[in-house]
Amino acid sequence: MQYSQDELLGVLRDKFGYESFLPAQEKVIRKILDGQSTLAVMPTGSGKSLCFQLPALMLQGLCLVVSPMISLMKDQVMQVRDLGIAARMYNSMMTQAEQQETLAEVISGKLKLLYVAPETLLKDWFLSHLKAIKIELIAIDEAHCISMWGHNFRPEYLQLSQLREHFPDATYFALTATAIPKVQKDICGLLAIPPENMILESFDRPNLLLIIEPKQDSYNRLIRFLNLHPDESGIVYCMTRKRVDTISNKLIADGFSALPYHAGLNDNERHTNQEAFIRDKVQIMVATIAFGMGINKSNVRFVIHMDLPKSLETYYQEIGRAGRDGLPSTCLLFYSLGDFISLKKIIFNNPDPQQNYITQTHLDAMVRYCESKHCRRAQILKWFGEQYTQDNCDMCDICLSDKAEKIDATEPAKMFLSALYRAQENATADEIIKILRGSKAKAILGAGYDKLSVYGIGKESSTKDWFSLFTALKQQGGLVQSSFSKLKLTPKSWAIMKGEESFTMNQSLISQMVESGESQESGLLFDELKNLRRTLADERGFPPYIVFSDRSLREMARAYPCDLQSFSTIPGVGDHKLSEYGAAFIKVIAEYCAKYGIEPPEISQIVRPVPKKNAQSKSFIVAEYVKEGHNAQETMLHFGVKLDTIVDHLMIYLEHDGTLDYEQMQSFYPMAPEAFQEISAAFGQVGLERLRPVRDLLQERYSYNELRLARLIYLCKVST
Repeated sequence: MQYSQDELLGVLRDKFGYESFLPAQEKVIRKILDGQSTLAVMPTGSGKSLCFQLPALMLQGLCLVVSPMISLMKDQVMQVRDLGIAARMYNSMMTQAEQQETLAEVISGKLKLLYVAPETLLKDWFLSHLKAIKIELIAIDEAHCISMWGHNFRPEYLQLSQLREHFPDATYFALTATAIPKVQKDICGLLAIPPENMILESFDRPNLLLIIEPKQDSYNRLIRFLNLHPDESGIVYCMTRKRVDTISNKLIADGFSALPYHAGLNDNERHTNQEAFIRDKVQIMVATIAFGMGINKSNVRFVIHMDLPKSLETYYQEIGRAGRDGLPSTCLLFYSLGDFISLKKIIFNNPDPQQNYITQTHLDAMVRYCESKHCRRAQILKWFGEQYTQDNCDMCDICLSDKAEKIDATEPAKMFLSALYRAQENATADEIIKILRGSKAKAILGAGYDKLSVYGIGKESSTKDWFSLFTALKQQGGLVQSSFSKLKLTPKSWAIMKGEESFTMNQSLISQMVESGESQESGLLFDELKNLRRTLADERGFPPYIVFSDRSLREMARAYPCDLQSFSTIPGVGDHKLSEYGAAFIKVIAEYCAKYGIEPPEISQIVRPVPKKNAQSKSFIVAEYVKEGHNAQETMLHFGVKLDTIVDHLMIYLEHDGTLDYEQMQSFYPMAPEAFQEISAAFGQVGLERLRPVRDLLQERYSYNELRLARLIYLCKVST
């Protein structure tokens, strides 16, 4: 059946609270409503669930949703019921009375959505109940589980191909966020979906910052990162249960709000810890891969891997739990080749040689990703069969390396390479570092390394610093590492040792993040709205993000809607949520405006930000917002990013022939005139390219953020 644009947008607005579809959503929905079985491969956060939820409201019969985990079903049912949609789940954890009540609602035709696991769905007695009613749509979530090449392959998913025999007239909709081309082919073949009905949305998650750091001293690096992200929700993944317990206990002892999650905990402990995390009662979840598949928490601001994931699909799925609201989020992975060896011992335990071959292929791809010198984003997309067309993503450590502050490391590089030469190129990185630091380890003394002239010459530098240097040398071709971890010299090595070539390395991206540990939203309306959201969610017994996402709260904090009409323009506010929560939120917003003398804008002035993917267009949007007279604090709150990111966008805008008014930029972030004059004079002496020489010249009296701002204002002055 054909539906008009107005009909589709009417349901989208009234039930889900959105004015327009995200990319690919409308195309998928129209195919389903037209009765065409479809496969949609769409990244996390692109609104896959709405692609079957909205059609379910417009079709006469029932929509069956096949889901692999009870927690995933529970989460989605809570969300759609809070939208006023008749939905239930049926699973083995329910009481007999609850099961009977659900079946009664199914048979009576009251439900629009029924969530069920594949094991239950395919039982004869269950199928007999369903055959008595009209099943119009069958949505198969996490469809990659159907393929042996899928990273979460589940044999019971293979049996879903039998559904065609029982429900030949139903429309089938398979959806997943992680399917490489081989998996896509398997899904279409097993579910009889025509290949031309496969819709592939870009796998790119442009709001995720991808960083890989050396694993050396990883716990202290983790602490440094967490200190820069106070009051933010995040997940820390570890390889083993023991490591989860160790890390979570240390974090708790160090004063962080953290809890563990792994299969070794009993059901009650896992449930309690998970609920505390999704309800924002604890900030950090330290977990094995057992955690997360059923979590749809939208405001996870970071995902950290303390150990190597077993595949790029696993990694992509796990980092996909960050930034589901579309706001900037960080994905940090600590990598060492030792993890590769440890993982091989753990995961190569399948008696099927074909499955072991697939496992090896996935693991090799993960290692190549970590060791590559090319854009992280481009590598991930290539694995999923997509080509990244941008020259620079500006959101990974590789692409941001040009912006990182450089350190002249020629002398320590000479020391490291000289030690390798004197060890006859037969030592590992760990052994070279121990030689330089004068280690008394038996292996070092037994090999006679204490007799070398370089023994102990690097005592002043920490193991962490030496390991960072080794990583930089390896990345820049200053040495190579064999399959047995032994290091070898290269022509570049000799050029450095002979003084023919200097060697520079980047500071850690972690150390260059925002220097202030203060939350950007501290004391602002956003905090008050979060507190109200938590209170309302607790009263109703579900997670805060089901009330409203962070994105909706940020828009409220930006637009100050003080009546029901203006509140209805906020993304995520549909008719049901308007009547359910509108009055409470409007009251808090109105009181805040009265307290601080803020005049709420007219409805016609409330303009929603237009999302753009490439950096240049995003920079244009940021610049135009600043040119409207908004200061730094307003701009950070509006776009949900840190000050240095705003400055970077404004610099890109200037580089693409944009213009910013010098006097306006002075009020954008007020700086003492004498400070600006002193920094400007320093730029005049050493140039604008690098900040480190300027900071050194000024004896580190100014932070890097102050220098970046001063450089921006200086450029505005000289270009007018």
